[in-house]
Amino acid sequence: MFKNVWSVQHNMGSPAPDVVLIPAPAYSAFMGRSASRVSSKPLLIVESGLPDVVLVPQASTSRKTLKMFKEAAQLAKDLSPARIAIVVDTLSPSETAAALWGAGQALYRYRDLAHETTGPKVIVVSSDGDESRLNALLVIVQNQSLARDLVNLPSNLKSPHQLAHWMQSGSPQHITWQTIDEAALKELGAGGILGVGQGSDRPPCMLVGRYEGRPGDPWIGLVGKGITFDSGGISLKAGEGMGRMKGDMGGAAAVVGAIRAIAESGLAVNVLAVTPLAENLPGGGAYRPGDVLTMMDGTTVEVISTDAEGRLVLGDGVTWALRQGVSAVVDIATLTGANVVALGGIRSGLLCTDDDLKQMVIDATESMAEPCWELPHDEDYLELIKTPIADLKNSGGRPAGTVTAGLFVGHFAKTIPWAHLDIAGLAFEAGSGIGTGATGFGVASLVEICRRFGERAQ
Repeated sequence: MFKNVWSVQHNMGSPAPDVVLIPAPAYSAFMGRSASRVSSKPLLIVESGLPDVVLVPQASTSRKTLKMFKEAAQLAKDLSPARIAIVVDTLSPSETAAALWGAGQALYRYRDLAHETTGPKVIVVSSDGDESRLNALLVIVQNQSLARDLVNLPSNLKSPHQLAHWMQSGSPQHITWQTIDEAALKELGAGGILGVGQGSDRPPCMLVGRYEGRPGDPWIGLVGKGITFDSGGISLKAGEGMGRMKGDMGGAAAVVGAIRAIAESGLAVNVLAVTPLAENLPGGGAYRPGDVLTMMDGTTVEVISTDAEGRLVLGDGVTWALRQGVSAVVDIATLTGANVVALGGIRSGLLCTDDDLKQMVIDATESMAEPCWELPHDEDYLELIKTPIADLKNSGGRPAGTVTAGLFVGHFAKTIPWAHLDIAGLAFEAGSGIGTGATGFGVASLVEICRRFGERAQ
């Protein structure tokens, strides 16, 4: 697994860092002189006898701040430094988060989960910042790398049970883990998870993690889609880019990264993490279009497309969370290509049934530089997934695809506050540029949502 050593300091410290990433507005205060030139992109400044400096221009949005610091960290990494300093003076709290996410993404490299891969030591320098908040952000940075490792892990090395093993490996002692195997899923009547997984000879399972940070308080449930490889099943996807479907468990990775970060930080909140894990393949035993599945809560579902599988495993995961007595549930998933069409891979799509929870999610995602956008989801959209064959159908087709997929999952939340985040287009960056592959998106938002939930419960 990938590891960086991150720390917070009030100054550069000794020994001096090899490279310093510094926002342009903070340059003169830290360096004692004005910059001779400020570019529209990160600029490497090399002077004899001084640490190399990457000057980071001011950006107008958190997303652009993230990209700037990602590029800056790559410039720094190319110099093969042992120590990198990141100055966060002049940055707002959300910009600081964005800067750390961007730097972390550039410094990350996937190698091998069985052995520790290390990068340069990183010092976050803040002359007057909230040290406790910065340290909490660094815990999130480390668990974003864990989520990246899990997503980047090739599918031949992460059957559902193998992935459940890696998700628990080295986790904080305060999390209690339970793996619900195929036989137990059959006893539970988890027709969604079992139906999706029956085309593979590697059986599905469901990993559940419990963290009790404040006994007696309400619990929040986090449910993450965990499709370890999504071929589309019999409704086979196009071959081009199918290899990226090893990342169709990005929601589950975000949930596991979040509960581990919450436990490491000792947050005063009770969290139930549910990750239904299955491999969607078109084997001889695969479920078919036209089949009717019975979900864990007894809902019958007509299968329109076997490539609309994520909502099926999430439905059973949400049902399980409700049976454990959670007071609210947030699900997160790389669910629909329609989300990329609608929001361009810039914001996640949000559906929510409760005004207080909705505002909590919106505020949390904005503060963590992972903004969402609420999509319309009034009951008229439910008509698109009605069928005379069963209670619901698993796809309403292309119209409002993100909305109907989310509403399908929301059906299983019944009357408790529920929020759904579609992170398709955000959990994985294709190509060969800086920070491509898994991004770790969603870990920070889930941590912050849970922190705010815990505060509200007190």
